Amino acid sequence: MAKIGLAPTEEVVDRFGVKVDLTRRVEVRALGKEARLFRVDLDVPGEVYILDSLEGVEIASQPEIVGVELSSKALSLARKASRVLLSLLEGREAVFLHVLRGSPGYMLHEAMKSCGASVREVYVRVSSHSSPGGGNVTFSLMGRIPGEIKDVIVADTVATGQTLESALRFLLKMGELKGVKFRRVFAYGFLSEEGVRRIGGFLEGMGLQPVFVAIEDLTALASNNFDMPLYGPDIGSSDRRLLGGVTDMGILEKMIDAYFPGIDQPGDWSERQCILFNGESMEYGRIREHLEKSLSRLEALRSELATLGWYPEWLEGVYARRRSALLGAMPKQHCPAWG
Repeated sequence: MAKIGLAPTEEVVDRFGVKVDLTRRVEVRALGKEARLFRVDLDVPGEVYILDSLEGVEIASQPEIVGVELSSKALSLARKASRVLLSLLEGREAVFLHVLRGSPGYMLHEAMKSCGASVREVYVRVSSHSSPGGGNVTFSLMGRIPGEIKDVIVADTVATGQTLESALRFLLKMGELKGVKFRRVFAYGFLSEEGVRRIGGFLEGMGLQPVFVAIEDLTALASNNFDMPLYGPDIGSSDRRLLGGVTDMGILEKMIDAYFPGIDQPGDWSERQCILFNGESMEYGRIREHLEKSLSRLEALRSELATLGWYPEWLEGVYARRRSALLGAMPKQHCPAWG
């Protein structure tokens, strides 16, 4: 049952264990009033930040944002992220690692270039993993990498971190063969706490400094190793675990009226996009499939929360808004027609 007298955010923190006491505001003049940056005091190698902006809140809490609308909001958010990264980079030149298929959809490479950065783009696709820590790189495309480049930037969805670790391991090996010695790796996107710990430990072991910039929160990770909620029930677990990520209380207050507990914040990130490069050809994102899965998940989460005995009145309004928006998005054309 909901505790009487608690504000919705306090109720969520109390019930799901969302960690809201690990952040401190970092002033970045270039961000102005459009966004906020928080340093996270987490016991992991390197530096961990959370970037908060209107677009980030919308993308994370509204799975109905897809196609052209998603690209537009992702680019606007990436422009803010690029200002943060440029304030941290040693110079204005870096290797930009794309982990196919979904990575380019974060639009960070475009934002970095529009801000005057020189990025050498590298494309890698990793297949399913046959062993822990292992991954088969099925496609790679990279040109010449000048030896003076010391920074790597990657935009990706990091759940377990296994795919990104494989992609980075490949890049570092190729860099070594080319006589390039990287010093730091910047990772941006939807990042789980578990994934950050894994990648941070891997990079530290390789002698590199990791810097993480997460969108809105360090997510929890469901037992299916895929869903990345801010908070909510883990409906795939046998013991009905409750999940809570890491964020700032101010961010939680902004998301509380739009985010339904347990929803996967990135969703099927690749499938939310109009068109994707798979390493061989271009293909369409399965937007309708993403929307249908999101609606099905919404209904399942609502039922699970009711079964658990926690379904406060204010949450029904969040459910109604998400359900209406998902149903409204299904018949729409979200992408331009290509020949």
